[in-house]
Amino acid sequence: MNSTLKSMLIAAAAITSVSAFGQDKATLDLLVKKGLITAEERAKTLDEAAKARLASGLNKVFVKEDNAKRLTFAGRVQTQWESIGYSETTATGTVEGIDTNNVLMRRAYLGFKADIGEGISAELVYNFADNSDAGVSSPPTVRAGAFDKVIFTHDSSLGKFDLGYQKVQWGLEENTSSSKLFTVERSLVTRYWAEAENARRTGFGARHVGLHYSNKLVLDAAGTLEYGAALVNAKQGYNTTGINDFGTYANVAYTYKITDTNRHTVGVNWGKNADVAASNAVTNFGGSLDEISGFNPYFKSQFDKLVIQGEMQTTNVDQKVATSAAIGGAERDPTGYNLILAYKFTDAIEGVVRYSYLDTDGRGIRASDGFRDTTMINAATGATLSGTYNKASSYYVGVNYYFVDHNAKICFGYEKGQLKDTFSYNADGSITTNSANKADVDAFRLQAQVLF
Repeated sequence: MNSTLKSMLIAAAAITSVSAFGQDKATLDLLVKKGLITAEERAKTLDEAAKARLASGLNKVFVKEDNAKRLTFAGRVQTQWESIGYSETTATGTVEGIDTNNVLMRRAYLGFKADIGEGISAELVYNFADNSDAGVSSPPTVRAGAFDKVIFTHDSSLGKFDLGYQKVQWGLEENTSSSKLFTVERSLVTRYWAEAENARRTGFGARHVGLHYSNKLVLDAAGTLEYGAALVNAKQGYNTTGINDFGTYANVAYTYKITDTNRHTVGVNWGKNADVAASNAVTNFGGSLDEISGFNPYFKSQFDKLVIQGEMQTTNVDQKVATSAAIGGAERDPTGYNLILAYKFTDAIEGVVRYSYLDTDGRGIRASDGFRDTTMINAATGATLSGTYNKASSYYVGVNYYFVDHNAKICFGYEKGQLKDTFSYNADGSITTNSANKADVDAFRLQAQVLF
């Protein structure tokens, strides 16, 4: 073999090895098989190519700090169509609201996680399609986006410690990733405790800044115990909230796994916080705001193709300061229930039903509090509708089609919601209800999702 030709073959293989390792390895293997180069020359060429790739940066994502051991990213895209009708009925008749009929980017997540080593990592997730005002204004205004999670983590033999902004453990449906929900939207019960406080909704769960702890204990081949706690800022949000109070949360859950498709979990979440809806003024440390505390027992069982899950959320709002009855001047005990059944007829097709019920015990709920994007505007006059009700319920029926599990799926669902019993406050804080008044919500939603 001409030494010049041989050198050229080795050089060419080395150059291509910088850009496409798998292809070049095959090329070098072929050269060895043909007897054009030796196995030693192949090994040396691959070694030199690997060093060249490392120096060129082709094998890594560039990060600012060289001590990052691993940098990963993930994304979630959800596009949604929704058609929502709303009406209010009193003794004088029914008033129709303006129908919602639009297409929106429901979620557009992009997340990054950097592993530093020694069990230390940092994670940042941003939702470019965030609209935190949905259900607050009618119609809602649009924000450019918001953080979904910002934490740094130390994972050790003592458990996992997360410091930063993420969800506390409250609400089975709320703490189920939006990418793995059985329904297109979360229920009115979940929204009542998880969405931003507004003197009706509590803002009790969802995302708070603070220290979050979690751990898992394997009891035996089938049983696992998970537990955790959190000490967080009382009010939701990742910036200064103007509330100088803290919330404490704790959780425990037991899972009994027979097989991958036959497993059962029971658990309970507990929390105690300031009822920041009662006053948005800056308070002294230690709290002069109302206090809210409660329990969230739940279960989730999978029997092969059938999944059943249910939960109760109940909190006691204990009046601590002298406020008027109209904004909760008496103790309130709102309680809600969720029950979901999901059955896979095939690997691709899944049917879902959900029932939700809420009794606010005089705290109140409006349709926009529990049913996202409901427009509470009189279709005939343009006047704002503001019916506040004591109780609410909803039925959901839907079907999900999985192209590639949750990585690519389409969800379609119809939700029938009803709110009833408007009320007024008495001087002692009790309420007088009017059972003749009600409101109805009819919502059709179609959502397409891709994860990467």
